[in-house]
Amino acid sequence: MRKVAIILFFIFDLFNTKGQIDCMQGIWADIYNGENQYNEFSFTVVKGHKSLNFVYTGNKYVLDFPLTESIIGFLDYNPKTSDPYFNINKLKDDGKFYVVLDLDYIHDGQIKKSFIVVPDNFECEGENMSINGGQLIELIKSERLPSFALKLLYNRGKKDNKDYIKKYLDIEVKEVQVNKSTIFSKPEVATKMYLIKGDIATVLEEKGDWLKIEFLGKRLVTGWIKKEDAN
Repeated sequence: MRKVAIILFFIFDLFNTKGQIDCMQGIWADIYNGENQYNEFSFTVVKGHKSLNFVYTGNKYVLDFPLTESIIGFLDYNPKTSDPYFNINKLKDDGKFYVVLDLDYIHDGQIKKSFIVVPDNFECEGENMSINGGQLIELIKSERLPSFALKLLYNRGKKDNKDYIKKYLDIEVKEVQVNKSTIFSKPEVATKMYLIKGDIATVLEEKGDWLKIEFLGKRLVTGWIKKEDAN
C-alpha cells in the first residue's frame, strides 16, 4: 500500500511541476523605466507562449513606437545549431535554452534558424526576471500597465487591426468620448477627479448606467463613470 501511495504521489507531482514558462506569465516592467537617459518605458506581457514587448518615450503620444510579438519557450538544445528551419511546436515549458521567435518571421509553423534568438543567460524567479543576450535586461513583475501604456496599445491596435489588449491582458477597456468625465466614488457621489477625452480606463464592473473603472496615472484611481461617457 505504501509503495502504491509513493507512485501515485510521484505521478501527481510530475503533472503539477511548473516550468520556467509559468514564472514568466504576466506583466513585466524594465527596472529602469523612466530613469534612463532617453526617458524610455519598456513593458513585456507574457500569456502562455505568446509575448508582447513595446517601448515608448515618456508621455510622448505616437503610434509608431517599437512593438514586437513573439513566440517563446524552452529547449534542451540550441536550435540555432540544428536544421535550417525550426518547427515552433517543439518549444517546451522548461529547458536549458530560452528561445524567442519573432512572430513576423514564422510561416506555417516554421521559422528560419537565422531569425531565432537564444539569449546567453535567462533567469526568472518570483517577481524578477533577467535576460542577457549581449545586453542585460532586468525586469520586475507588475500588477497592471499604466493607463498611458494602455492608451498606446489601444490606439496602436486600431491602427494595426489587432486587439493587443484582449489578446495579451484579458481585460476590458473603454475610451472616454466626452471632454470631461467626472469620476464618482460611487454612483451619484461625485469627486473632484475626472478623465478627459481619449483616456483609456480599465473596466472592473458594469452596473446599470455606470462603469466601475480604474485608471493608473501618477497614482491608481478607482471609481465610477457614466457609461454614456465612454464608447
